[in-house]
Amino acid sequence: MLPFGGIPRPNWIEINLDHLQSNIRYFRSLLPADVKILLPVKADAYGHGSLAISFAAIEAGIDFLGVAHLFEGIALRENGVKAQILILGPCLESDFPFLIKHNLTPTIQDYKTAHKLNSQLSTLNSQLKQKLKPKQKDHETPHKLNSQLSTLNSQLKIKIKIHIKTDTGMHRFGINCENIDEIKKICELPNLEAEGLYSHFATADTPEHTAVENQLAKFDKLVKELEKAGMRPPLCHIANSPATLLFTEKTHYDMVRPGVALYGYDPLGEIPSRFAIKPVLKLRSTVRALREVEKGEGVSYGHFFVAKKNMRVATIAIGYGDGYLRGEPNQGVIFIRGKACPILGRVCMDACMVDASEVPDAQIGDIAECMDGEYSGQISVEAFAAEHKTISYEITTRMARRLYRIYRYKGKIGGWNDILLYLK
Repeated sequence: MLPFGGIPRPNWIEINLDHLQSNIRYFRSLLPADVKILLPVKADAYGHGSLAISFAAIEAGIDFLGVAHLFEGIALRENGVKAQILILGPCLESDFPFLIKHNLTPTIQDYKTAHKLNSQLSTLNSQLKQKLKPKQKDHETPHKLNSQLSTLNSQLKIKIKIHIKTDTGMHRFGINCENIDEIKKICELPNLEAEGLYSHFATADTPEHTAVENQLAKFDKLVKELEKAGMRPPLCHIANSPATLLFTEKTHYDMVRPGVALYGYDPLGEIPSRFAIKPVLKLRSTVRALREVEKGEGVSYGHFFVAKKNMRVATIAIGYGDGYLRGEPNQGVIFIRGKACPILGRVCMDACMVDASEVPDAQIGDIAECMDGEYSGQISVEAFAAEHKTISYEITTRMARRLYRIYRYKGKIGGWNDILLYLK
């Protein structure tokens, strides 16, 4: 067990911020210079730690951060993150006061919400002007007073930037992309600045699926219609990780939103990845016990594994309580001293057992490599996801909070408080 933060820890996650920055530079090299990049840091940056990821991404030149909910954006602001933040979930009326206070960009998915936000801003503007309205002095002419009011109006008008979400086929959030009149009405509201227009692909990770072309055609038609009307928002975006990598300039528009690939995991689940991305996260544990198990003996809950010969069994301090999924019995491997040790039977809440017969020199306290695509493709996040019939996103976002997080950054390694000194 390693003494992270002065306390022995049997399990931990290592987050390599250098790899994150390398991935951002790689994506930047694929894009025209004027195309912006939004990094989603929702769900605690896909389980990687939203603060460290945000600061490292900003230093690497990321243009936008994306969160799912208002409170995620507020948490970043309260911890000193100054980059533009887009709330990707739909805006609610209860969000309105916090948008101004924390300088957050909402997603608008209907005219009704947009109209209410515009009206509230109108009221705030009126109140502000009344409060700061200059009083006429005896020596001042009405003309001079009008000039002062005009200056006040231009300087103090509160506007909020918004991004309009359109539904081109995902059918989750957004205005129907064919309802162009409603979108135009939102763009015309005087207190809202329609900075962005976007949609989301449903099947970009299965490129042979015709839905990608259908969605792209609908979005492209909408963008051109708005452009013709002089209402095209400056930031149109639809590309997620696979679209950015596979469909190149067809989907890039003004901004892209690669998520899982910027964290270093192949959006198609390929091992090895064809793309020059580096995994940001690794999950490590320790050997907590060693024992000899005789032929015919069962291991773990339910005895789904029964030894066919005498063997050496190591107990590893990682379990489904840490986010290491339970899955099917006798599935997967963990590396000890460079050897792949098959998992025996069921993964428990706080431990799992592996066959360490091929590691006769294994000792209690040895590091166990549980998930690390750099170490071996066998224990990459993509491989682990495939074993459990899921996707990389679910694996990383399920990492438990009780796992201690340490960060690697420019030759330094430490907890968040240590690395923060170098990032801010």
